[in-house]
Amino acid sequence: RDSAGNLYGTTTSRGALHKGGVYKLDTAGLETVLYSFTGGADGGVPYSGVIRDLAGNLYGTTTAGGTAGGGVVYKLDTAGLETVLCAFTSTDGADAFAGVIRDTAGNLYGTSTTRGALNNGFVYKLDAAGHETVLYSFTGGADGGLPYSGVIRDLAGNLYGTTSAGGTAGAGVVYKLDT
Repeated sequence: RDSAGNLYGTTTSRGALHKGGVYKLDTAGLETVLYSFTGGADGGVPYSGVIRDLAGNLYGTTTAGGTAGGGVVYKLDTAGLETVLCAFTSTDGADAFAGVIRDTAGNLYGTSTTRGALNNGFVYKLDAAGHETVLYSFTGGADGGLPYSGVIRDLAGNLYGTTSAGGTAGAGVVYKLDT
């Protein structure tokens, strides 16, 4: 939401090519499509919403498209120009169903449900220059696996989230990653 009360979000299948899009909904209920994904290098099928920085740029993820088909992390500027910040490949992630969060330094944090060291997903950091760092790879065992939700961050920089698999009962875990 912005200071004028406009809401921002995504849709998985609408847009010009039915590969999803980013929209704005004003206080009168008027929808404006800000970006339509092609499903190509720009990404496609965004399951999560977007976050907004102080300059009005929007950030999000897609589960498809990108240069290797594994989805992307993107930035959409106020003029509607999309920049792919990270295209997931066969080794560094795919299926980013959750969105990202942003810290004061401009780093983005998120999760990928598949791939990683044991194909059980991971938590990543994307710095302002677009360099991806895997912070933790889930094993699918007691530590959990398949993180469909994103992360939240406390003031000390610790990240918290959930997984949908693994854990002692096989039903997932709530986890904390320290700095």
